[in-house]
Amino acid sequence: MFKKVLASVLCMVVLLLVSYKGANASASYSNPSRAELEKKIEEVARKRGIPSVILKTIARVESVFKQFNNDGSAFVSRGGSIGLMQIHNNYGWFDNEKLKYDIDYNIEAGADVLLSKWNTAVEKLPQIGDMNPNVLENWYFAIWAYNGWSKSNNPNTGLKKQTYQDLVYSIAQKEYGQKITPIDKSLLPKQGLPSKSSKFDTPKEFHYGDILFYSEGDVVKLDGRNYSILKDAPNGSDVAEITNLMELQVLEGPVLNDGYFWYKLRAKDINKEGWLVGNWISKTGSIYPFSDISRTWSKDYVMKLHEMSIVSGDGKNFNPNDQITRQEMCVMLSRALKLEPMDNDLEYADASEIDEWATRHVIAITEADIMVGHDETNEFKPNEHITREEAAIIISRAIGYDDNLDFQIEYTDISHISNEALAAIKNVQVKGIMNGSNGQFRPNDYLTRGEACKLIFDMINMM
Repeated sequence: MFKKVLASVLCMVVLLLVSYKGANASASYSNPSRAELEKKIEEVARKRGIPSVILKTIARVESVFKQFNNDGSAFVSRGGSIGLMQIHNNYGWFDNEKLKYDIDYNIEAGADVLLSKWNTAVEKLPQIGDMNPNVLENWYFAIWAYNGWSKSNNPNTGLKKQTYQDLVYSIAQKEYGQKITPIDKSLLPKQGLPSKSSKFDTPKEFHYGDILFYSEGDVVKLDGRNYSILKDAPNGSDVAEITNLMELQVLEGPVLNDGYFWYKLRAKDINKEGWLVGNWISKTGSIYPFSDISRTWSKDYVMKLHEMSIVSGDGKNFNPNDQITRQEMCVMLSRALKLEPMDNDLEYADASEIDEWATRHVIAITEADIMVGHDETNEFKPNEHITREEAAIIISRAIGYDDNLDFQIEYTDISHISNEALAAIKNVQVKGIMNGSNGQFRPNDYLTRGEACKLIFDMINMM
């Protein structure tokens, strides 16, 4: 009975495969626009650790962005190379049907082929500089090899009017405005191929690409691989196998090692940590509520205030290095102090300039006499930025002044501190909330949003 069922299943699989191939053979396909194809290539290239201009230009040189013929059939060259990236599938690495009819698969295959040329462990091609893959010039020999590691692409042999890699460089500049400096041909042999063990310096005039980098706190998953191996160090020994179903968290990196950027990851499902190259992962989220704080000194303070609902975020930027405005400070302070406004109206002359999201917080902070308008003009000036000495006054009003402030502060820029601010600066200093650095207080420097988070967190702890 089991054999009959198995035979039936196998028969169905065969029929499905035949019908799939038959459907593809009879279906009519058309090429997307060049802009659409370039966008697809850019997305694949960047996450695979390939500068997008290089993969786009290879597609342009190989097929002129052609996946299908005018009659809707798959574009296959006389030599058997398939589709947009002209994949020569002699070794059977890829699915021929998908290469013909699945454009995304064809682009991924092109990236795989180029990376196999870049991988010194596979091809053992000459190396350039530190093999930083985000330096366009370092791809010279990998691009050469994409067309076949042949002496015809040695510019000194004269076997081609223009070598493959020089054609790629030329198209990159003409059609994408990207200059790439070639290896000085005087450094290459006059005949044949350069030794695969040779090393070349990166040309002095070099250019950076646009590959994706991940940050500490990013949540990622395997991309383009069903499973992989975490290492105990970049290029180190095996630690654990991971699959594309696991959620991974970036702990450290990137670290350049032997032509790849490595990241230390934590696989929560198996409680293991290890290193993996960044070419086979993609970002799915972040442990941080904002996308731009993972590499900043203030991230812990922003995170803590977010956990306390003092700042809110949905993955967008927090802009920690931007100068904080008066109305933004009101919002953070009123939430930190749990102040609720009465039913008063704002009577400032510029009340219409206060954003709706900040209005109730400005009222609360004004009622508490922590921040007030300008006496002469009765303006609150909600979008003005706050200096460090103003921040000291605001925080001191919020927490109250210490009775024992009879001491001298020692800053080399004390002459720039206003009389009104002196007591406030002493107050926040003695309570460990604000200090200067390198002997200066910098009273007139503007406070950043990240610095404001630290002040408010320290204020809460002190209280």
